[in-house]
Amino acid sequence: MTTYKTAVVGDIATCLPFRAMGVKAIIAGETDDLPKVVTELIQSGEFGAIFVTEALADELAEIIDDARYNTLPSIILIPTVTGSMGKGRNAVRETMKRAAGRDIMGEE
Repeated sequence: MTTYKTAVVGDIATCLPFRAMGVKAIIAGETDDLPKVVTELIQSGEFGAIFVTEALADELAEIIDDARYNTLPSIILIPTVTGSMGKGRNAVRETMKRAAGRDIMGEE
């Protein structure tokens, strides 16, 4: 059985608790080329899930959209410690719409 790693990409306040638990944490302010780093995480084949804060979703939109068609890793949008922007929920809603052919989560 293959074991995959988990990573989180976001601001320092969101990433530090994950890093304390041994999760690979990429802090946006610590890297000059965040899209390149995230692409390398995806292409490494080591990760089963990569959590990305909603605040970075726009900056990484193209990479996230491309990765959507890969089996692994799953790219999951999460809120920051300051709260949700609703992007994660909207991403799940759109995926469910494609799978079911209609909005089974109900309109907001």
